[in-house]
Amino acid sequence: MHLRSITTQELLFSRRNSNSGISNGNPNRPGKHKLEMISTILQDFPQRKFILIGDSGEIDPEIYEQIYNEYPDQIIKIFIHDVSSHRAIIADRNNNSNSQQQGQSDSYYNSLRKFISRESNLLRKGSTSRLAMDALTETEIPVNNNPQLMTSTSTKLEQFEERMKRISSHMRDGVFTVFTLASQLLLDPVVAEEFLMLKTSQNLLL
Repeated sequence: MHLRSITTQELLFSRRNSNSGISNGNPNRPGKHKLEMISTILQDFPQRKFILIGDSGEIDPEIYEQIYNEYPDQIIKIFIHDVSSHRAIIADRNNNSNSQQQGQSDSYYNSLRKFISRESNLLRKGSTSRLAMDALTETEIPVNNNPQLMTSTSTKLEQFEERMKRISSHMRDGVFTVFTLASQLLLDPVVAEEFLMLKTSQNLLL
């Protein structure tokens, strides 16, 4: 067993900065403390290999990506608990519902235009009634309801999947896994193979 001493000051610092980041130059950036502490452990035990476990709710994937980039040979596996996709599906469902409501609003405006245009043809040009009809025909659709001004964007779920794909794109095959059930950790083939190799090497030393 390997132990590393830690002072009371370091422990208090750890608690104060547990929510601190990654970008350079900011002492309180999110994830900074986690990144530094894990890097210190890997430096203290250069012959050891590690499994990193986190979740997708904040920036664990980005922190572990940076750690992997610096210590690729020491990282056996990165497990990320998926706490985002379910929320993304709900958000997308709500967005679809809002889009349908906007579509109904668009249909209202279009129907109103057709009706007013048809009625205005029966009125004398230049009359007050005709001018009123023309004004109504040119009614502006609110920006949020105008389909011509709406841009197509990826769904929240697609954004999450793209984020995970981007983070893992440069890693070794099988290193990065997004999981939903804890049992997936025990059944992972990469971890199983690593433990088998470790056990075999230990048997050879006996």
